Amino acid sequence: MSKERERLCIRVDKVYDWVTREIHKDFCFEGAEGLAKLGFSKGHCDKDNNKYPGIDPCQFFGPDATLEVKCFPTNAAGEKIDVDDIKVAQVGERQDVFVEELDTTLQLVRLKTTGYFVVQVIGIDCGKVLGTLTSQPISFCIIDKYLLCAPEGTEINAHVYYFECEGTLSCEDGEFEQLALTLLLCQSVQVEAEVKVEVEGRICKPREEIIAPISVCPDITFPPQCPEIFPPEHKC
Repeated sequence: MSKERERLCIRVDKVYDWVTREIHKDFCFEGAEGLAKLGFSKGHCDKDNNKYPGIDPCQFFGPDATLEVKCFPTNAAGEKIDVDDIKVAQVGERQDVFVEELDTTLQLVRLKTTGYFVVQVIGIDCGKVLGTLTSQPISFCIIDKYLLCAPEGTEINAHVYYFECEGTLSCEDGEFEQLALTLLLCQSVQVEAEVKVEVEGRICKPREEIIAPISVCPDITFPPQCPEIFPPEHKC
């Protein structure tokens, strides 16, 4: 590593604003219509997959079973995906909004979060797992508004970094009555733009190999700068 510092001009992504938010989305599936929307089956190979309205978890597991509800994000085919793959995109134009408390103008940005999730119902009796029923993929769409420092020329970089759901399944006289669940998504929203900045530092070079009996690789060098003209000196 060079011991002498020099002024460098580098290209970086500048973060103009950064917020995180918890997003909640409620779902309620009731009666025969709700059971049909869920379309529970025993798996992709279940011959009853396409039978209306799907398997009733209350009848399938019986009255003595405890029914646990879980869910996870998927694609349109019902295949599990990482939370990073959930789509978040800006919709509409940004609007300038003057915030009196801050005495500044921010931008109102609308973001649409879309994806699919699958619900699983696990039957448990006396600590023994009886089986698992899996729903067909269920779509969701959430539109949220954000007040951000997002001037013209910046880009919105948003993604979901956490996904969770809580659900409760109710039975009445041994038949499906209702499944209520809430999706919880944690979303990170950054406003970015590529900028050039001047810094003072040293050019880095790789360290010497600790175990290298024979070295045939030449040293890595960088083109010399023209410090007389660039970066320009700051004038007071």
